[in-house]
Amino acid sequence: MSPTEKIVPFFQPVFSVNTFSVLGYEVLARKITPQGIESLGAFFHDPQVPPENKIKVDRFVRRRALELFKQSNKNLRLFLNIQPQWLYPFISKETNFPTLEYLDEYGISADRVIIEISETEFSADYENLSRLIDRYRKAGCQIAVDDVGRGFNNLERIIAIRPDFLKVDTQLVRRSIKENMARNLLETLGSFAEKSGLGLILEGIESAELFRLGLEIGACYYQGFFIACPAPHLTEAKDSVNFIKQEVEDYIRNEIHKRNSQYQRNEELNKLMKNFNFSNIKQSLEEKISNLIQFLPDYCFRVYACDCYGYQRTPNFTRNLGGGWTVSGEYLNRNWSWRPYFFRGVTTASQLGRGISSEPYIDLETKLKVWTFCYDLGDNLYLFIDCLT
Repeated sequence: MSPTEKIVPFFQPVFSVNTFSVLGYEVLARKITPQGIESLGAFFHDPQVPPENKIKVDRFVRRRALELFKQSNKNLRLFLNIQPQWLYPFISKETNFPTLEYLDEYGISADRVIIEISETEFSADYENLSRLIDRYRKAGCQIAVDDVGRGFNNLERIIAIRPDFLKVDTQLVRRSIKENMARNLLETLGSFAEKSGLGLILEGIESAELFRLGLEIGACYYQGFFIACPAPHLTEAKDSVNFIKQEVEDYIRNEIHKRNSQYQRNEELNKLMKNFNFSNIKQSLEEKISNLIQFLPDYCFRVYACDCYGYQRTPNFTRNLGGGWTVSGEYLNRNWSWRPYFFRGVTTASQLGRGISSEPYIDLETKLKVWTFCYDLGDNLYLFIDCLT
């Protein structure tokens, strides 16, 4: 770096839709040149730059960021990026980490700092990584794992570190708009975070479309140009609050409309089943289904019956492209109890005495987004109707 370049910390807000306010700020390294402000990302990822040079610059930026954070008197959090390989020399040392020493120096409580593990490379094993991270945790810091969804070692790293937050890889978020597989992975991460009690942070939110995607998969925290740009000071992103609230309210209205539409379809199928009156027809189950499918709405495309243990007891009745129905015994005696909708459908339909709809999901065979209607036929048999969303 030339002498004309000035290295400074920038702060980008991480916004919470739970409180419609800033949770904290990620510290980003920037350099001021005659041509303008540039990111130091390329510098930190350049394998030709000696690690000691990177560490020197990083610690300089970190100290300055903590100094500004202290001066701001804001009761918020600070996200500090730590590359695991920089911790390696401390495995056999009992000395304190430099970051913890800086916190003592500036009188900043460790519980206001979130240590963000920002790289996948680590020359030691995960057991040592876990022990190193625990030293931050015991001091009072919370832990975030960055770039979740990138690379194959990511899941091992999450298990080893036991973080408080997951920050999803920017590229995965962007790809989720156009690629179903990427979106499914993002939804899985959202479900994993929810079940594990972890805060989910989406990075790279640069448009309303990406923000709404985050709401759909259950993310509470957002970071990106759509929310606020990195700045040399700690902005509260007050200008963003009103339009973010509007986006959330628009999303809620749209979701209510979609769920009302599905509820109406659920009611339509319940009315049809009640009028058809399965139990009073003296026919085999297959014959009853053959008669029923002639009355099903166009959005219904597959019908079959299972027993209470999940074994399929009838062939599949599948609507073909011409609008007619084909019958296939390929899946007879297959067990579907492992499907997420099965137990909820069976138990709820039995308790309520009426059909119940599943949440939308991707169908294994067609790869289409569908939902399943489950109806209690009595005698431990249940009718399943797969429907297009």
